[in-house]
Amino acid sequence: MEEKAYLLKLLAKEKRRSWFGLRRTPEVHGKLKEKLEQMIRNEQVNRRHL
Repeated sequence: MEEKAYLLKLLAKEKRRSWFGLRRTPEVHGKLKEKLEQMIRNEQVNRRHL
């Protein structure tokens, strides 16, 4: 789970860079962010039930 959280931080950092550089992030950036967030939520829920 910590790897996924780290990747999510990197994506957020890249998003901030794109704001300052005024360049768009690829469409896959948003999809990947959503998937990582969902994976982290799922792992947190599963961890509580085990």
